[in-house]
Amino acid sequence: MLRSLVILAATAPAALAAPSIDQDALPGLPAVKVQDLHYGDVLFHFYQEDYFDSLVRLAAYRDQGRLAAHARDAELLRGGLYLSLGQHREAREIFEQLLADPATPADVKSRAWFYVGKLLYASGEFEESDRALRQSAGTLAEEMEAERRLLIAQGLLYRGRYDQAIAELSNWQGPRYWLLYGQFNLGVALVRAGQPERGLALLDSVGTIETQWPELMALRDKANLAIGYARLQAGEPAAARAALERVRLSGPQSSKALLGAGWADAAARQFESALLPWQELQRRNLLDAAVQESYLAVPYAYAELGAMAQAVEHYERAIAAYDAERTRIGESIEAIRSGQLLAAAMEAPDDGRGGWFKQLSALPDSPESRYLYHLLAGNEFQEGLKNYRALDQMDRNLSGWADSLGAFTDMVETRRQAFARKLPAADARLATVDVATINGRRDELQGEFEAAVRGRDVAALATAKEREQLAMLDEVDAELARPAADASHHESLETWDGGRWRAAAADPRAEAREKARLARGVLLWKLDAAWRVRSWQTSRSLRDLNAAIYDARTRETASGRAREGAPERNAALATRVGTLSPRVNNLLARVAEAKESQARRLADIAVHELEDQRRRLDEYSIQARYALATIYDRAAAGSAASKPADAQP
Repeated sequence: MLRSLVILAATAPAALAAPSIDQDALPGLPAVKVQDLHYGDVLFHFYQEDYFDSLVRLAAYRDQGRLAAHARDAELLRGGLYLSLGQHREAREIFEQLLADPATPADVKSRAWFYVGKLLYASGEFEESDRALRQSAGTLAEEMEAERRLLIAQGLLYRGRYDQAIAELSNWQGPRYWLLYGQFNLGVALVRAGQPERGLALLDSVGTIETQWPELMALRDKANLAIGYARLQAGEPAAARAALERVRLSGPQSSKALLGAGWADAAARQFESALLPWQELQRRNLLDAAVQESYLAVPYAYAELGAMAQAVEHYERAIAAYDAERTRIGESIEAIRSGQLLAAAMEAPDDGRGGWFKQLSALPDSPESRYLYHLLAGNEFQEGLKNYRALDQMDRNLSGWADSLGAFTDMVETRRQAFARKLPAADARLATVDVATINGRRDELQGEFEAAVRGRDVAALATAKEREQLAMLDEVDAELARPAADASHHESLETWDGGRWRAAAADPRAEAREKARLARGVLLWKLDAAWRVRSWQTSRSLRDLNAAIYDARTRETASGRAREGAPERNAALATRVGTLSPRVNNLLARVAEAKESQARRLADIAVHELEDQRRRLDEYSIQARYALATIYDRAAAGSAASKPADAQP
């Protein structure tokens, strides 16, 4: 079934996490014994991640009654497909219908409960999600069971029920990539429940794993970041520094880790060491909150070291950087209002087949996209962008259908003209074949053969030449059977008998009759010898003739039905195409309206986020100006104290 997983962002010092597993790294998809060819077509597109095409085919085949052998599995798949496309309400209705049907098998119900629980979890309804997920226990596959347990625990953590979350995650076993996420969340729960040592020990076990898997490396960084900030808040800078040093410099948590490492050194009064990670941060994008804070941290360290000139220089640099960034944010807000940021997000590489949980992995090359990464870190903008992408895909599909309907109209007209053109020729060809007469002659031949078999009439299976020979013998016999015309035909013959001639009377036809008899006997003997082979060949020929006549009758019937039904079917198709056209146009208008509304909402979210960043920059700028003024005041006060009294104006 669907492998899309809920992605939860992780923030320091502690956060919840769930894995986003690469499809290629997971075990193979379960084998499915396909009994309906059309269901196999649906699964083919599903396993290719063509979720929209798979759903369209599934709906069409379902309406046509071609999924009888997979009815319940098809419904479960349909709900999962709606879920993958972000259609939570439709998916939930399908799953609840399956659950309400007493004939639904237990394993199907279990999976339906799982998906209902997952939907409720994504909607933030954690109480209802907990009840649904607990209903699905017992018959789930190992991977789904691991996700179920983790979702239950995360729901408890979100509701602040740390003790229950600890009980849920304790002694829990599962696949390694799930188990590590469970340990991470258990560590977070223990820390929040007032058991920091146990929690940090679990986080440390996650933070020290050896792996080359990007997902687990990211989890390791989150664990070390959480440990570092927890230790830092507990007043243990050395332990915090050790954990933060394990965070990859190329990972998404590196900026927070560098900032924390600097503060750990500062807490230990090692300001020169603190300058190293903070100065590294200043080489990075100012959009990052950790980088923004580093612009204040560096001059603070210089001031603590007594290097006031460097402190002043860096405070002034910070003020200039903040002001420049505020200006760029203002320009970006204007670009967002004009739709440029959303257009840039839609141009990012994506094949459109990743489903609802697909994350934007690469940013487009445009001035506005520098803010896109930080906007996507927020769940509200990410979910809104997914909605907009789904609407955009619907718009493209409907536009394609609108174009296709014109082609269907042409196709209907082409079919009508082709039928009218081919009908006379088809009627003429059908008129040349009288299937009824052929069928009657076949019956006669069948009767003759059966009579010959019953009487073993070998002459009935004679060849044409043999029939001529039999006919000739019949004529000879008839001729020889006629009486002689007169006595002159008889002659006296003398034969030598014992030394003297003896006269004898002879019939000249007797010898001819004997020869004719012998000839007939030889011919009948040959026919009898060939009887077995010829009777078998004749039987096979009759079977072939029966098949040919059956095929002819079938074709004749089909031709008659086609002749009568083709115009009606063509007219029905034309009616359907004509009905669909206004529906598609209406849907296009509704989708366009929804896209425009969603675009405005995304713009509001983005502008609100950027305004928050601008306010934060204002606060940092005020702090920098205040610190700079403080340095100037101290310098002025020191200079005044060092002047002689008569030097006062």
